[in-house]
Amino acid sequence: MKKKKILALMMAVSMAGSLAACGGGDSSKGTSKGGASEGSTEDGMVELTYMHKLNGTEKYVGDDDINNNVWTRCYQDDLGIKLNYTIAAAGDDYTQKLTMAIASNELPDLMDLPPEEFSELANAGMLADITDSYEKDASDLLKQTIEVDGGIQLASAKVDGKLYGLPQLSAADGTCDLLWIRTDWLENLGLKAPTTMDELIEVAKAFRYNDPDGNGQDDTWGIGFQKAIVSEDGASPGSYEGFFAAYGAYAKAWVKGDDGKITYSGINNGIKDALTQLNQMYEDGLIDPEFGVKDTVKLGEDISAGKVGMFYGLEGMPWGACKSNIENNPEAEWQCYPIVSATDEPAKPITYVRISRYYAANAKCEHPEALVKIANVFQDKINSLDSTEETLNTFGVDPETGINFAEYAAFGMDPAIQKCNTYYKEIKDTLEGNSKIEDIHPEAARYYNVIKTYIDGGMDKASNSLGWNYYKFIGPEGSWNTIINDYKANDKLVQSAFFGAPTPTMSTNLVSMDKLQSETFVNIIMGTQKPETFDDFVKQWKEMGGDTITDEVNEWYKKTLADVAE
Repeated sequence: MKKKKILALMMAVSMAGSLAACGGGDSSKGTSKGGASEGSTEDGMVELTYMHKLNGTEKYVGDDDINNNVWTRCYQDDLGIKLNYTIAAAGDDYTQKLTMAIASNELPDLMDLPPEEFSELANAGMLADITDSYEKDASDLLKQTIEVDGGIQLASAKVDGKLYGLPQLSAADGTCDLLWIRTDWLENLGLKAPTTMDELIEVAKAFRYNDPDGNGQDDTWGIGFQKAIVSEDGASPGSYEGFFAAYGAYAKAWVKGDDGKITYSGINNGIKDALTQLNQMYEDGLIDPEFGVKDTVKLGEDISAGKVGMFYGLEGMPWGACKSNIENNPEAEWQCYPIVSATDEPAKPITYVRISRYYAANAKCEHPEALVKIANVFQDKINSLDSTEETLNTFGVDPETGINFAEYAAFGMDPAIQKCNTYYKEIKDTLEGNSKIEDIHPEAARYYNVIKTYIDGGMDKASNSLGWNYYKFIGPEGSWNTIINDYKANDKLVQSAFFGAPTPTMSTNLVSMDKLQSETFVNIIMGTQKPETFDDFVKQWKEMGGDTITDEVNEWYKKTLADVAE
């Protein structure tokens, strides 16, 4: 069924009359095809327009720019495709330009689309069917990258069995919470890492009141949280999902039960128990009273400044606040641990599939197969076992300037989970003498060299914070080694079942429902509402459309994933 937003936009276009060719493309560069500007140059080069969401951190060498760089030249040389980035912007600027392109029917040949817009355009018949092209043109490596989860995420790009785009894969395993702790504080106070919720609370009390940093000041918090309680975007540091999981619940997850029905865990009674405990911790002074106005950046600043000794967060924390902390104070030390349980059952972290974008072709594009062929190039240059250090320096991160050329590649898809698991094993085997550096992936060799230098240098954080960073991420004491692989091996990960574009009722009601949920949770933690009001929230959530959304989610799952998720 076509989405209301797309229909409204198309009606507006119809009323406005004839419109210009897509993407602002000059008609001299190709033949206008009712909104998609493409054509061939005199030398047979196929010209295509492209809309690309930037990170906002791109840097260029010399006279290079987004339309003339190592990647665009590669597409011309290797594929005979000249790619013109007619829209290239970051953040809200990109969102505004995308909205205008849809409203004016000036969509380019190839597109970088957020999930909701992808779903709407696919259902409105405005995207090209690339089913045959994917089967015929996708390299084995591209298929391995995209289908690593058994095709679950790829299935979300299909409508009535036809493929309309390629998902930017989400590394779901990497979205689970770990418990990060200042181990130097544990040692200072003669404590051990907690293995139960009761022990966690005792450690939090000691970190708050027993002067763990030894400076004689009352300036530390037992455990750090930030304001985004209801979030599935990996709000880290200071996530709540690891805490809620101790009570068998999650704030934002859709969980499939033994009966096959998917329900919203944010209304699970375990949440009520968790909020009650958080309220007690707040009343006991273990949580910063300003948590409700602090985002992850502000909490990160507190961690960096040495004011927080424990928090829930993702595997990448050695790259962020923890690294900043040890740079400010080399005596500081952080280690990740499994989340703890508050019951007799083991705590199981939630993971989320977070597809941030889909790569698609305009239905009027004469060469939709270019999408798949261009996507192959990234795999060949960055992820192939045949990649060399020179190739990675040219198309990835330049070790001399630090410029990441991969940021402006089209359709760049990293096999994030395979990469972490493969690299970890290769690095471990090489450190233990069971393999040679020349036999491992060139990018893994980069990590290995930094980690080996750190180890050989006496693991001196003060002089090699990057080495500490890599060591704690993918080295012997890294988050993948010590926690995530253990979670996986012991079947402790739960994946949220829903990750599609917003359902119809979500599109109209979810903002208000999330606001109600967030305010209720914050108020219960801070004591301005009694824990019993959680029951009122559940009733109101259902009345605001929760039951309808639940039905829509189950229907989406049945239609989209039932065949590949079993």
